[in-house]
Amino acid sequence: MAPKSLAVLGHNGVGKKTIVGNLIFTCGLDLRQLQQLESGTDRKMASIVPFFDKNGIAKAFYAPSGQIIVEDTNPTPNIAFWVVDASSPDGGASSKAELESQISAGSLKPTEKLIILLNKMDEKEWSEAIYNEMAALFQQAVNLPSVQVKVVPIAALQGDNILEPPSGISWTENTLMQALE
Repeated sequence: MAPKSLAVLGHNGVGKKTIVGNLIFTCGLDLRQLQQLESGTDRKMASIVPFFDKNGIAKAFYAPSGQIIVEDTNPTPNIAFWVVDASSPDGGASSKAELESQISAGSLKPTEKLIILLNKMDEKEWSEAIYNEMAALFQQAVNLPSVQVKVVPIAALQGDNILEPPSGISWTENTLMQALE
């Protein structure tokens, strides 16, 4: 099966590098890369992406559907992540406006899936009400008839709801990995 391309987009500071670093660390490192990372002093998930960029290593990981390669500048990826800070004071309104703008301008045209990641849900104590409100906001914003759209709550810094659901939270429908299937 051919690898799929992934674009990871959203405002600065929303956790894009942390999400990609987490996915690479848990689903994409080979032994040599792991040894190189462990020999460094900074072991944060957000430092994995700059490490890969600095060393010219392709950012890739494996999902149930096969290998996924992160491409920073691909306007027509197979899959796009739109990352939103769920703890933002505006409830995601500015991020929603930016997503609508990119879709209508044609600068974001995923061919298979758009996964809206509501990151930092831990800062909102995994509030189902906040998730429902933000999910509805973003689902209204997206008009991509041939693309599967999912909204997934996560806490990338802790790795919550990326591979496994967060403990004690029963309302989440999909982990990020399930959304990639």
